[in-house]
Amino acid sequence: MLITDTKEDLPSAGSRLTVPAGFGLALLVAIASLTGIVSPLIYARESATWAAQGMGQDWVNLLVVAPWLAITASRGSHRAKLLHAGGLVYTAYSFTLYAFAVHFNALFLVYCAILGVSVFALVGLGHALAGHIDASHVIERAPRKSAGALLLGTAVLFALLWLSEIIPALAAGTVPASITEAGLMVNPVHVLDLSLALPAMGVAGVWLLRRNPLGFIWAPIMMTFAVLMTLAIAGMMLNMRSVGIALSWGVPAAIAVITLLHAFLLVRLLRALGVPALPAAAH
Repeated sequence: MLITDTKEDLPSAGSRLTVPAGFGLALLVAIASLTGIVSPLIYARESATWAAQGMGQDWVNLLVVAPWLAITASRGSHRAKLLHAGGLVYTAYSFTLYAFAVHFNALFLVYCAILGVSVFALVGLGHALAGHIDASHVIERAPRKSAGALLLGTAVLFALLWLSEIIPALAAGTVPASITEAGLMVNPVHVLDLSLALPAMGVAGVWLLRRNPLGFIWAPIMMTFAVLMTLAIAGMMLNMRSVGIALSWGVPAAIAVITLLHAFLLVRLLRALGVPALPAAAH
């Protein structure tokens, strides 16, 4: 599979839609984030923990995610579109939380707009990316095993982390502490991770390990999502500490390691996408 890195890589229709959707989405994310930071009304009805996490994520969304969406949307290369798709997965995931797990506020329609644009843009871009892959070849110089193992390991690690909260609570007939602290009915992160995000990461990892060409599309997307999401988690934790909520340094340290590993292998994987593979018959 040979993936070139020119502006004609993707179908023109997909590229035309990606640019305005990407810039519009970046603007909406910036508006939502800046408003959440400066207006005390946005998180006024949230618990201290949930409000601190929301504002911490707003800073990351404003300083990292909005520029990420705008820059990757403006580039026509295959690599940029993979990074943009990863950003769309992040905004779809994150603004599902904002839309369903933050009390109704002045940004509700903005949250809905970001969620909707993210999902529809991802569907359109995913169709363009899927049509761009040559399934008869596999890139041999890509860090296939290490990237696949990292994705699979990250999925298993976070699944075990969430289940370590959920299963004891179910057995004892109680509610996990994270739900009580956030003042929610359920933890929406548990829902999205266990039902969608972690299985998607696991599938991407397995595809890479099995040399499935779709892995070379889905893996960079999910690794981009992992980088942005762990940066958002780091922002949440830093903001929680800044408002006096006690946290151990163990979790932030683990988050930092995971972020660096995903970023390192993502760069290597993207670089390999333009390298010609050996013919399939030679494998």
